[in-house]
Amino acid sequence: MFKPSDGSQQIIRCSDLYPPTSTGAGTVRIDSGLAPDAPVMLGRCYGERLRPGLMLHCADVLDLHDLNIQSAEQGESLHLALILDGDVDVSFGPGCLRLSAGGHGRRPQAAFIQLLEPELFVRRAWRGKRERKVSIGFSREWLAASCPEGDAGYLALFNSHLAVERWTPTPRAVALAEQLIRPSDDPPLLRKLHQESRVIELVVEALRQMTNVAPPPTLLPRERRRAADVRELLDSGAADDMSLDDIARHAGTNVSTLQKQFRALCGVSVFEYLRRARLLRARQALECEGRSIVEAAGIAGYTSSANFATAYRRAFGVTPSQSRAGF
Repeated sequence: MFKPSDGSQQIIRCSDLYPPTSTGAGTVRIDSGLAPDAPVMLGRCYGERLRPGLMLHCADVLDLHDLNIQSAEQGESLHLALILDGDVDVSFGPGCLRLSAGGHGRRPQAAFIQLLEPELFVRRAWRGKRERKVSIGFSREWLAASCPEGDAGYLALFNSHLAVERWTPTPRAVALAEQLIRPSDDPPLLRKLHQESRVIELVVEALRQMTNVAPPPTLLPRERRRAADVRELLDSGAADDMSLDDIARHAGTNVSTLQKQFRALCGVSVFEYLRRARLLRARQALECEGRSIVEAAGIAGYTSSANFATAYRRAFGVTPSQSRAGF
């Protein structure tokens, strides 16, 4: 009997495939004529809007019927599909995409699909079809917000409607996809942040191949340990008032070597990571501890609440007041 890779087994019914309004997903239609409580899949699948313009969908399922599942997809967006095992047979408007992996030496496969205009998305299923995959959709606005000021290179990713770019997932990309299919048991906030971090890493892995950017240099074990120790220092808050020279001396190296090794491990500079870590601590203070916005701004290293609110919204897509309202 089929069981998902994590050992769990769930019956997924027609009504389970209709997303709640909070996900931001479009209307879903199933053409099988099945009743809402009819089982359509065995396994587990979920979709989530991680932030405005960034969607995640994971599936580890066995299809129980021949049917088509349709939904509307927004324009000016990129869609990443990575299949770990089984078969994917989907289309965006007139453009079809088929991916297969697992069994008979078939390795994981992946593809990017460009949408410049809204299109109808169709997933074709048939009885007995297996599918283990991760899908990520992100808008042009979401990508633009992550680009350094003045860097318009990302525009080249939105130059051909329905273009498909196939790529071979790296071992790192496969590991990230596996983590997303089997989400952690952390509290909701930590779980969502963990998902978002893995999604962004997976997008980076894909964009590297699409744009022919070489991966970061491989670190020796002692170099990796040093960079990981610095990351723990930054996460702890102990380095909030330290200079870069102080952090390098603490790590037993010089600034240049530290920056190179830290970027190779974390993908950002030491202070870029520190800014993000402090904002994450500020978010937890607002959402989990009920701290004031002034206190949260201080945690994030801002003396101006207005500047803090701008940085906070850029990082998380919501204002500090909106985060605190949920406490």
